[in-house]
Amino acid sequence: MTDWKRIPLIAVILIVLLRLSIGWQFLYEGIWKRASMSTSTPWTAEGYLKAAQGPFRDAFRGMTGDPDELGWLDYDTVSNRWTDWAARFSTHYRLDETKRAALNNLLDGPAEHTVRLEALPPGVELDRVVRDKLRGGPKLTYDASRKLLVLDASTPLKADEAAELRKLVPVAKGPSGELFAEGTLGEDPQPADATAAAFYRAIDTLERNSTRLSYRQKLKAALRGDPELVGVIARSEQNAPIRYAPEMGTPALDAPGVALIRYGEVQEYKDRLAAYEKSLQASRRDPVEFRQRHLEALWANIQALRVKLTGPIKTLEKSLQDDAVRLLSADQLAMGQMPREQTRLVQASDRAMWGLLILGVLLLAGLGTRIAAVAGAVMLMSFYLVVPPWPGVPQPPGPEHSLFINKNLIEALALLMIAATPSGTWFGLDGIVSRLFRRFRKS
Repeated sequence: MTDWKRIPLIAVILIVLLRLSIGWQFLYEGIWKRASMSTSTPWTAEGYLKAAQGPFRDAFRGMTGDPDELGWLDYDTVSNRWTDWAARFSTHYRLDETKRAALNNLLDGPAEHTVRLEALPPGVELDRVVRDKLRGGPKLTYDASRKLLVLDASTPLKADEAAELRKLVPVAKGPSGELFAEGTLGEDPQPADATAAAFYRAIDTLERNSTRLSYRQKLKAALRGDPELVGVIARSEQNAPIRYAPEMGTPALDAPGVALIRYGEVQEYKDRLAAYEKSLQASRRDPVEFRQRHLEALWANIQALRVKLTGPIKTLEKSLQDDAVRLLSADQLAMGQMPREQTRLVQASDRAMWGLLILGVLLLAGLGTRIAAVAGAVMLMSFYLVVPPWPGVPQPPGPEHSLFINKNLIEALALLMIAATPSGTWFGLDGIVSRLFRRFRKS
């Protein structure tokens, strides 16, 4: 059995300092991550896990749920996430019926656009004009009981239709936006009739509101209506008036009767991912330097394309959430941020954060030192295995260069060395607990 009293004092001091240094590093990292949870950009292990390489790559990347962010490029996936988020938002902030309707309007748009209008101008037969001159156009009516000009939101009010409606009243718009009686814009302009001016402005408002897209419409336009993004193919149809029927998307290009019109960037991204996976497997079998350089270049191109494709969708989601927050009252804002959805990524991030906090406190206090040191070593080894510095494993860009040994492994070995010594009894609460236990046994 080792006689610890024969260890030089300087060695004891250095081992204790090493334990305190690692404990402080753990604790500070944990505190910083915990403090970020109350900000608009909480810390997450997403970036670290997505960059995982080596034999456990799939397991670590799988913790993020969507390591390649393909879900951001699928309309149904994003739309369903927005629906779930809106339900949690409404529940957390206890939205009343009016604010729930406003939130739904942000997502899907209103069923109708309305403008307050006390009365139609004299001689304006709105129903006849809509029926005769705007055939197949907007569904526009005047609700006399509510004193509202109502436009069905299913059909937008086009510019030429709005111009036709404005012709119904003898009003002209001045260079600064003022409204005057028609034919009086010369040296002696006359103000427009109040009822006619109100109708003119109401048409302007309806035209502006009807062309404003809801967030789900913007999402659909981006992920289903942009040929540059989703591509265009044409399928052969024997009984169709034209030989090929174009449609959005670039799936099943090798299927019979399919012609490619435009190769979409989403499909390009998927093809590059497939090429990377194939090259990665070849690199593992034959880890030569040129394959590593090729992998690094291919991965950099993939990440640049990923940011280009998913960036606008993420910005759209952030705008939706910001607009939803603007609906809240001061009392509702005081309720704090919504709790995070408990996904696998959130759980993995929380485990890392709380592990750093708890182990940092134990190592600094010298309480349960050996167990804390072993647990810390296990945690660091999990960090080490995310991107192990082994031959054939692509390394993240940066100034550090390692082979087999890196900082995480060195720190894990240091913790195992600490676990093999009674450093907590030399300086820490373990010494107090040990003495109390001995006294208890004697008594």
